[in-house]
Order: sequence, then C-alpha cells, then structure tokens
Amino acid sequence: MDTAQARAIYELMMITAWADGRLDMSETLVAEAVVAEVPEIMAVSNKTEIAARAKPHLQDSGLEKALREAAAGLGEAWHRELAFVCCARVLEADGVIAQEEFLVLSQLKRLFGLRTEDVARLLRRS
Repeated sequence: MDTAQARAIYELMMITAWADGRLDMSETLVAEAVVAEVPEIMAVSNKTEIAARAKPHLQDSGLEKALREAAAGLGEAWHRELAFVCCARVLEADGVIAQEEFLVLSQLKRLFGLRTEDVARLLRRS
C-alpha cells in the first residue's frame, strides 16, 4: 500500500467518524488504535489536517460524494476491504451506530462492490 492509499483510508475513517455530525472521544481513540496497527496509515503525514477537513468536506459535498472522492484512490480489493474494516471499527467505537453511520457502511458496500457475504466476513474482522 502506498501513501496515497493509506491517506485515502484515513480520510474515509475521518468522514465516517463525522457522519453523525459529531466526533466522539471513543471514535478518536479507535481511529488512533487503527492507525497504530497499520504502519502505512501511521506514516501518513498531516493527519490532523485531514481530520479537520473531513467535517466541512462532508457538510459541503454530502456523504455519498465525500466517500466517493476519498475512496477514488483505492485500487486493489484488499485496500477497499481494509478501508471498510477500519471504518466499521470507527463506527462501532461508541457502541451506537446512528442512522447516518449505517448509511456510511451501506455507501461503502456499494462503492466497493462488496457482496453481503463480503460484508459479513469483514465485519467479523472488525
């Protein structure tokens, strides 16, 4: 995975975290844990700037467009699957998956061309 793909995954995680209009501490902690587990994402520079831009980007572009633009850099299936798992972990962080957050998984499923069986397998990994 190169830096652009790792950056795209991190950006998707931040859009996911802001999907319900707020960023909870639990989501921040889980995002930090995911970053620590994936060296390529840890190596992404300017994560603070990416995180800060995620909310206005989401508000200006809407969920579908923001996710589509961030996901555009993910070429290989395993990058998309890793992104899906990382985003699912962020969504589950506060123990409540709001309707807006559920839409994130639905949109990512569609964007990544995942089947229901793929989603079930990936959610078991999260």
